[in-house]
Amino acid sequence: MVESKTSSKTKKASASKKLAVKKPASKASPSKKSTSKKIAKSSARKSSAKVSAAKEPVSAAKKPVSAAKKPAASPNKAPKKTPESISKTVDKNIEEPVPSSTLPEIDLQEMFEATCHFGHKISKWYPKMEPYIYGSEGGVHIFDLEKTAEQLKLAGQRFYDLAKEGKTLLMVGTKRSAREIIKEAANEMGCFYIVSRWMGGLLTNFDQLQKSIERMSDIKKGLESGKFDKYTKYERLQLDKEKTRLERFFLGLQGLKGKPDCVFVVDSEKEQIVVKESSSEGVELIAIADSNADPRKIDLVIPANDDSSKSVAYIVNYLKTAYNTGKTARK
Repeated sequence: MVESKTSSKTKKASASKKLAVKKPASKASPSKKSTSKKIAKSSARKSSAKVSAAKEPVSAAKKPVSAAKKPAASPNKAPKKTPESISKTVDKNIEEPVPSSTLPEIDLQEMFEATCHFGHKISKWYPKMEPYIYGSEGGVHIFDLEKTAEQLKLAGQRFYDLAKEGKTLLMVGTKRSAREIIKEAANEMGCFYIVSRWMGGLLTNFDQLQKSIERMSDIKKGLESGKFDKYTKYERLQLDKEKTRLERFFLGLQGLKGKPDCVFVVDSEKEQIVVKESSSEGVELIAIADSNADPRKIDLVIPANDDSSKSVAYIVNYLKTAYNTGKTARK
């Protein structure tokens, strides 16, 4: 009897061991990079599907359950494109929408490849940017590319209108990743630009700074025409140094006779002086804003990665095309 009891216990123990061995091991969690790519790619795929389906409301992507309960949106009713607090000023200026065939198409996959979806670390975010954020991964915020595309299209429409109406546009990009992109685009568009440093008071004290712009133009014309040939070599050298110094700050403003009608900024957080002066002087402001920016003083926000040169180039090139299309329509 003792032996039988012992053998039965041994059998139970071996059986429990076999069951323990058969239990599948828990899967290893994927790396942050692969997870980030999956989330961003799925965001891009979902967003592209929504953009192509004109009848589906924008809110259906994130709340499928609540969207199912709501009645289908009327085809005559225009979808809400941007928060009222941000787009109120711009909506007043845009009287007639540009036909969709006039503006270039926005490819969400290209935006993804240009890293437009990356924001800043979660610890650095500004809560007012929440409507434009899809989620986070690895401690970094990820922008909703669909909403970025909506805002970019609004900005493209505004650039089109500015060019068609012959209004002045000033483009500002003083950070290293944006300087050459802004300078090249502004020259192709025939716009004014600043890529070195924003001179405080350009909008709030324009009359004073305009004297420096005119001084730069006079010296440049004088040296080219031979007006200063009677000056001594030392005097001409001093004039050339002054011209070089003025060109560093005002070369892109040559010919500007008054305050611009609109200012475009890359990285509104870095260019806070521009944001403050535009707000105080009532000058329309369009800006690329990252997840750490305060959008309340910006008339039209383009929520996107403002640190990557790829992201900035994609957005600026789209706006450049829209602006040049408006110039052609004006002719």
